[in-house]
Order: sequence, then C-alpha cells, then structure tokens
Amino acid sequence: MFHQPVLKNRRTLLERAEKFVSDVYFTDCNLRGRLYGETCPLKSLSSFMTSKRISFSEAVQQTFEPCSVGDSFGPTWWTCWFKVFLTIPDAWRGKEVHLCWESDGEGMIWRDGQPCQGLTKEGEKTSFILTPSLKDEEPHSFTLYVEMACNGLFGAGKDSAIAAPDPHRTYTLQRAELVVFHRHVRELLTDFEMLVDIVKFLGEDNQRGYQALFTVNEMVNLCDPANPSSFLGTHSLAQKFFSQKNGESQHTVHTMGHCHIDSAWLWPYEETIRKCARSWVTAIRLMEKNPDFIFTCSQAQQFEWVKQWYPGLFSEIKHFVKKGQFVPVGGTWVEMDGNLPSGESMVRQFLLGQHFFQQEFGIYCKEFWLPDTFGYSAQLPQIMRGSGITRFLTQKLSWNLVNTFPHNTFFWEGLDSSRVLTHFPPGNSYEMKGRVEDFLKTLRNNKDKGRVNHSALLFGFGDGGGGPTQLMLDRIHRVPDTDGLPKVQMSCPDVFFSKLEADSSLFCSWSGELFLELHNGTYTTQAQIKLGNRQCEVLLHDAEVASSLALCRNSAFQYPSSRLQELWRLLLLNQFHDVLPGSCIEMVVQDALGYYQGKSCENFFFGVVLCSMPFIHIPCHIHFMYLTVLVGFREAISDSCCGNQFVLFDDVPLYWDAWDVMDYHLQTR
Repeated sequence: MFHQPVLKNRRTLLERAEKFVSDVYFTDCNLRGRLYGETCPLKSLSSFMTSKRISFSEAVQQTFEPCSVGDSFGPTWWTCWFKVFLTIPDAWRGKEVHLCWESDGEGMIWRDGQPCQGLTKEGEKTSFILTPSLKDEEPHSFTLYVEMACNGLFGAGKDSAIAAPDPHRTYTLQRAELVVFHRHVRELLTDFEMLVDIVKFLGEDNQRGYQALFTVNEMVNLCDPANPSSFLGTHSLAQKFFSQKNGESQHTVHTMGHCHIDSAWLWPYEETIRKCARSWVTAIRLMEKNPDFIFTCSQAQQFEWVKQWYPGLFSEIKHFVKKGQFVPVGGTWVEMDGNLPSGESMVRQFLLGQHFFQQEFGIYCKEFWLPDTFGYSAQLPQIMRGSGITRFLTQKLSWNLVNTFPHNTFFWEGLDSSRVLTHFPPGNSYEMKGRVEDFLKTLRNNKDKGRVNHSALLFGFGDGGGGPTQLMLDRIHRVPDTDGLPKVQMSCPDVFFSKLEADSSLFCSWSGELFLELHNGTYTTQAQIKLGNRQCEVLLHDAEVASSLALCRNSAFQYPSSRLQELWRLLLLNQFHDVLPGSCIEMVVQDALGYYQGKSCENFFFGVVLCSMPFIHIPCHIHFMYLTVLVGFREAISDSCCGNQFVLFDDVPLYWDAWDVMDYHLQTR
C-alpha cells in the first residue's frame, strides 16, 4: 500500500485514532460500531420478585410473570429472578453468539442449575458467551435464569456511593437480546487501545511514543471496518510494534488477578455471599479459557460462605487451587481492622484462617494479605511470624494525606524485632485494569528504584467485587516485553516474593506501627460496635478459661470446641475492616450488633461456669475516683477549676464523613 508522505501532527493523528475506536463518535462507520453483528430478541422473558435471598432450587418453583426490557424492579435489597427462554437462529451457524444483558443491578446467570457467570454493568460484564461457534449438533434453544440483586456494585447510595442507601430505588433492565459477537473486531480494538494509550502516557517527548503514533496511524489507513479481510494486516502492524523487546535491565511487573470483596460495607453480609459467587465463578470461566491466568483470593470466611451456599462452585475452586491458578492468600479469617482487635483476636484471625486453608486446600498461606485497612499495629509482624507467614502485602498507606510513605518494598519490624518482607504495589491500587497507564505508574512510582526491580500489580474490579475480565487479560497478553514499557508477566505471590527475596540484602527496614494519615475517625465511629467487640473478646477469653478449669475438675466435662469456634468466627467476622471501624452502612451496623447480642457468648459462658464449677462470690467495692498526684498526694485540680470538661468541635471532613477527622477541626472549638 502506498501513501503520499504528509506532515504528521501528533494531536490530529492521536485524535484520529481515538475516534476510530470511540463508542461515542462515528460509531456508524468506525471500528467500534462493528463489534456486534445481527441481533435477535429473546423468545420469552418472565420474572418474579422476592424480598429474600433464596436458593436456585427454591426460585425455579416460583410463578414467573411476563416482563419486558425497560421494566424496573425493586425496591433496594430485593431480588428479581428472570426466566430467559431463547432460540439461536440457524443462520448464525459458525458464529460466536452472546446473550447481551445490561441492568442497574448485579446479576448471576444460572444454567442447568449451576452458577455460570456474573453480570455487572459497572464491572464491564454485560454479555455471556452462549457458543464460541454455533454448530448444528449443539442445542439452539434452551432456558437460562438470571438472578438480579436490586443493588449496584457499590450498594445503593442516594446521589453518592457512600451516602445512605435509597430504600425506594428501582433497577431497570436496559438490554436483553442475542447478538453475534465479532471476536476479530474485539482483538483489533484492543490493539488500537493499547497503542493509543502508549502514545498518551509516554508523553510528547518520547521516541517510542512517536513510533506508536505512526504505527496506529498506519493501522487506521489500512483498516476498513466494512471489510474484515483488512483486519489481519492491521493486526500484524500492531504485533510488530508489541514484539519489539526491552533490554535485560527493564523492571518487571508481576500481574495477579484480584477481586477485593469487602465482607460488608455499602451492602450487608448476605449480599457479600452472592458477590463472592458472582465474582469467583466468573474468574473460574476465565481460567478455563486462559491457562496462564492466576487469581489471588483472601478471607477464609468468604470461602466458607461459598462452600455452604454454592457447593458446586466450591468444588471447581478446589480444582483450580490444585492447578495453581486460584491462589488462596492472607491466612486470616477476614481482612480485619489492623488496630482495634486485641492481640488475642489478631492471633485467632490467623489461627482460624490458616486452619481453614490447610483443612480445605492442604496449604498454609505464606503471605498476609491486607490491602485495605486503616492502619497496622506494630504487633502484627510478630503474630505473622508465629503463624508461619513471612511476607506481607498491603496498599492503603498510599492514601496518606501529608507524609508520603518512603518505601514500596521493605522489611517491616515489629515490637520484638520480628521482620516480614513487605510490599506496597507502586501503582497505588488493588483494582487496576491492565492498561498501559497502570504499567507505567507501577514503574514510575516505585520508591525503591535501584534496590528493587520487581513490583506487583493487582488487576480486577474490587471493593464491591467483580474481579478481572477477558479484556484485562487481553491487554496484559499484548505487552509481555514491549520496548518502552516494563516487562509484564502473569505471576503468583510465591513467585513474586521469591524474586524480591533474592535481592533482599538491599532493602530498608521500618520499625513499629504503620500509621495511616487518613480515616482517623473510624476509631470512634459507631462506639456500640467497638463496645460489643471488646465485651465479647473478654467473654470468650473467660469462657475458654472456665471451660479449661471445668475440664480439670471433671474429666467427664465436654469441652465445647465447636461452640467456641462458632462464636469466635462470628466475632472475627465483625472485626472486618469496614465493620469494627464503623465505616459501613446502618444495615451492617445492625447485623453486627445482632451478632453481639442475639448470638452472644455471655449466656454460654455463665452456663459453663454455673454447671461445672462451684459458685464463688468475690466481693468488690467501687470508690469515687479523685485525680491525685501520688507523690505527696496532692490534688491535681484546684478548688476553683473543673476537670473532665467536654469540648465540642465542628466535624465536617472533606468527603468521608463517618471516617475522617481533619486537622482544621481544631480551630472550631
């Protein structure tokens, strides 16, 4: 192909390429507009609503009424089940066929009684592959069910994600139809996207960025969206660029699929169970298509929920754990708050978590995984080492308001001089998308350049779940070793930390607490939760002591191991880093208080004591306490003054109203 040489202007060529793949401009003639082909309506669509979260077997027994695209369902926290009957046209033989489904609520597709894939518009999961290439011998007509939660990926906040949920909100079904999906267009769109981002994020003075610009311009010249025969040559131009390699000294980014799911936050515990299933079953489907895909997943409690509610999915998870693709990490029962629990509770987080992972998967976690908490007690390194853990990954300290933490990779030293190898992913996020910008941020933000040549990048939608997508994996697969970018490899935590350990003699150390300069208000918010936590910590300690004494006095006494474990699990769950700190919605607060009160161990404790040991009355006296200096017994407050004064300040943070106490409040006494 011959082109008359022209003066190439960076701005016009870049915008030309952006518009060529835009989903807003020129979709009637650009490449984006060719992503989907023919469409076909569903044969029938019906639904029923329930205020409860029910099982699939119970749902299919209900009476479904006809419904249509455009209908709304609700209110918030209800569930709508859809029955979808579809027939794929015979004329689509040999074509990839998807069910396109877009709604405001989070969804789960069920087929043949099993969960198949999550559907979340906010998480870029709006289609389900019915067949990669329609064949005569496979069924063309069948029934699916879609379970739609009447809440979004981040709950149901009114006007703002962190506002109180809107109890009257409804959720609309915006699209439900069969489509022909053009896989070769999707591949080419990814080529264009990656090259455009290289141009934008390498900057105007970068030689490699101009090479990307010229390449993408030639691709636009060659590609005819209406003529698929032009696609192969266009793709080859991109591949030639991506295959030009780095030098041996280039930094390596270890990508790991991730799906941070808050065990409760802007939604209740019960919805988290479904978030886990939606997210993890989608990750399993990606593993089937991408043998190199590795997915890291923490929190034993969430595994226990899936085991209980989705046993078929849990069996699939165990299969991929053995294959090394689904990687349990963390070693704790939940990703707990890092400061408020007692030392005993911290130990129990690891004890119960590690026991669960060993019992279910035959492994002990080597890494403590706590990306999102509001500070880190100095006792944690010692507890980690005592639990067989020598590595630690977190993220939140990158949120410091004033003082930037000086390291990304270092040794964290505890109160007793115990040390753990610690890594903060330099991209400053635990939910990246595998874009060029993510790789470059990881490279440029590394505060330990020269000492460390390896960094982690966690990709996938998070906080509300969702996890990785095929598009994210396609981006990563484009640039394993492309000149101008860091080297990129799919990795697991063990491989990554082993690379760090090989150079650990160069690392700096940090002794004592890791203090987060944000969200300080979480240590006073929702005092009832904090009171319930401390009371139950004391009661559980005393119940175990009483039970041990009872066993010493009476060999026939049945030590209540199962009941104690059940109570500890409930307490540890409520120590999750958005529950115990009070940074959750009111519905979660009520759930937590219910666990403390309705399922309290107090009656259990006194039952153990009264039934197994003689009652001992210990008299005590409470005296009114004067504030007195012991040396000389001098009163510290004079007769003319008052102590214990209560002082009020205006508490108006910049954004996180239940979380932050800003420094300027001191001027509002």
